Formats: sequence, C-alpha cells, structure tokens
Amino acid sequence: MTTTVNRPIVRSFLARFHKECAAHVRAGGHGVYWEEPKRARLVLPVPDDDNPSDLALFSLLDLGKQRWKVEEKGPFAGLATVLVPRSENWIVLRRVERDSVHPGPTRKVRFDCLACGACCKDNEVILFPVDVERFREAGRTDLMKPPLARRVNGKLVLTLLPETKRCRHLAKDNKCGIYTVRPDACSSFPVASECCLFARETELGIYDGLRPEA
Repeated sequence: MTTTVNRPIVRSFLARFHKECAAHVRAGGHGVYWEEPKRARLVLPVPDDDNPSDLALFSLLDLGKQRWKVEEKGPFAGLATVLVPRSENWIVLRRVERDSVHPGPTRKVRFDCLACGACCKDNEVILFPVDVERFREAGRTDLMKPPLARRVNGKLVLTLLPETKRCRHLAKDNKCGIYTVRPDACSSFPVASECCLFARETELGIYDGLRPEA
C-alpha cells in the first residue's frame, strides 16, 4: 500500500534574504538561514510535539535537537528556529543540495513501505515502558530478552541480525513479524521524515532529489 506525503523542501538563504526565507517556510518549506558563513539557523513551522508524525519535529530530532524557539517578532514571528550545531552543518547542507532540483516549497512524494524497509535496517529501536507492557499483555515477554533484545548503555533495545543488520522481525517481504505489538518507535516513525529519507539513501541508494557529489 502506498502513502502520498506532501514533504517540505529545504532551501538555503543568506542573512539578507530573511523575508524570502520566512515566506518559504510559511508556504510549507524548511529554511536554512545563514546568520554568518558558518552559523546557520533552521527555520520551520512550529513543531507539534503531540504529533509523532510531524515532519518539522523530526527535522530537529535528526539534528539531535529537542528544543526550539518560537520567534515573537521580526520576519520569523510565529515560526520556530533552532541553531544548527556547527558539527551538523553538513547535514543541512546535504538537505539543501538534495532538494535543489525541486521547485516550490513542498513536494508530493509516494512511498511504499513494503517495497522499502530501509528504516528497519541498521537502526537502534529503544524499548520504552509502554512497549514492555504491550509485550507482557500479549504474552511476548521473549521480545524483551536475548537474543531478541539487549541492554545498551542502560537502555533496552531490539537486536539486529549480525550478518545483515536487519531487524530480526523484518521478513523477506518487508512485513513486520511483530506488527500488532511493534514498539511505538516503529509505529510512529514518520514516512518522508528526514530520518526516513536518509535511511532510504544509505540502505537502498534511493534519493528523492540530487545525489551527493562523489
């Protein structure tokens, strides 16, 4: 089954183009606003942290950020901004490079998760108390124990197959073997998020835009 998502296009703006950056974001896109040559702010619609599929929220999480500022005045009033760590500038620059071939502030993209499965490969899925309780209620306490799960830095995580780095529960047809009790991190993983797009690039070589230069 395919899903169509209207995903934001990421554009880069020099400091003097703050109005254009704000207009792009208000139209649904994401902006990388360069206050200085190496100092960038990500400008977004205000993330909805009650919506686990919010693409603006996952754009921040992909940078290791969980907080943002809602601007009260100026051209970005009502929009969210966050300083991009200098060590992560390459990430936003790659997003801009990828989207440079797409016109407009948003782009409709079709995804078929059963033809993909990239997010279930070489990924760390942390099990939270709500997941553990779901396993217990389903009589699947085996999912919390080796070889299906292990402790990493004090956190309980699902294990991967050592040979392929695939999730142990990912079948050959890309269906989930524990779909009805799958962890929240899996059920809420948003299609077309930056994490999704990156996984498709690294695991399958699928690029929704310009491929990186060799």
